[in-house]
Amino acid sequence: MRKFFLVLPAVLSLVALPALAQGTAKQKSACERDSHRLCASAEPDAIAVEKCLKAHMSSLSKACQRQFGKGRR
Repeated sequence: MRKFFLVLPAVLSLVALPALAQGTAKQKSACERDSHRLCASAEPDAIAVEKCLKAHMSSLSKACQRQFGKGRR
C-alpha cells in the first residue's frame, strides 16, 4: 500500500505536466512564431519547446519574453 502512495504522484505528474506545459491561449499567441522560428525541432513536445524557448530567451520577441516573466517593468 505504501508503494502505491509513492508511485501515484509520479504517474499523475507525467499525465499533468504535458497539459500544463501547453500554456494558455495568450502564451501560445505571444510565443508561437518564436517557437516555430527557434524551436521547430522540439515540436510537438510542449515541455521541450518550453525548455528551448527559455534557452533562447534573448532571441524571443518582447511579447513572448513577457510570458516568461522577462521584460516586465
